[in-house]
Amino acid sequence: MKKVLEIGCGHGFIARNIVKREGVHYVGIDLSQDNIKEAIRRFPKLQFFCMDAANLKFANNSFNEIYAIDVLEHVDDLDKVIFEVNRVLKKNGVIKINVPSQKSEKWLLKIRPTYFKEIHHVRIFDEDKIMKLFTAYKYKLLKKKSKGFLEHIELYYLFTRKQDSNSQLLIGNRNASILNKVVYASTIIFDPTCLNTPLKYIPIWVLTIPIGALVNLIGNRYFPKSNYYEFIKK
Repeated sequence: MKKVLEIGCGHGFIARNIVKREGVHYVGIDLSQDNIKEAIRRFPKLQFFCMDAANLKFANNSFNEIYAIDVLEHVDDLDKVIFEVNRVLKKNGVIKINVPSQKSEKWLLKIRPTYFKEIHHVRIFDEDKIMKLFTAYKYKLLKKKSKGFLEHIELYYLFTRKQDSNSQLLIGNRNASILNKVVYASTIIFDPTCLNTPLKYIPIWVLTIPIGALVNLIGNRYFPKSNYYEFIKK
């Protein structure tokens, strides 16, 4: 059975998709005890632990895959986290990461200068930084994908709201008002993830999803929200 570790699992949203695959044993960790409690409530059959990624309580060579989605920009000791990831990942294991793109982060900081302080972003990644980070451990790049261009529409609206936040999930909380929900719905309708929401019952997605795919295809070449990488441990 393939063992999968997710670092920074939050409320378990990604876990839901990972465990759909057959033959997967999933483990999720997060620094927030509140996040872990909510993840356990949502997915009581899965394993979740409150744990620091810089001090993983797992044996060497424990996992076949590791996910770190929108996590590495938050961690204080990046070198220690990568060391621990390398330690618990098996040979020929794969790490899948997602980090905000350099252009997007700089743009968001112009809109909301307190952004990094509010949600504890401590670094901006460029292509060279990511590649050096993993090639130092002899990892090989399997895949890279730029994504999320259309997310900037909602982010611009949310980041210009005045609510303070100590969580990425709470900056201009999309559930805080009817208008926030409308803005969210008007952007997600262009993304296939809308089929996991009540919007799937509004058949306009038959048109909007292809339009969104085309706009993202072009926009992600110049101004992606984030970059996704997969590396294999050699």
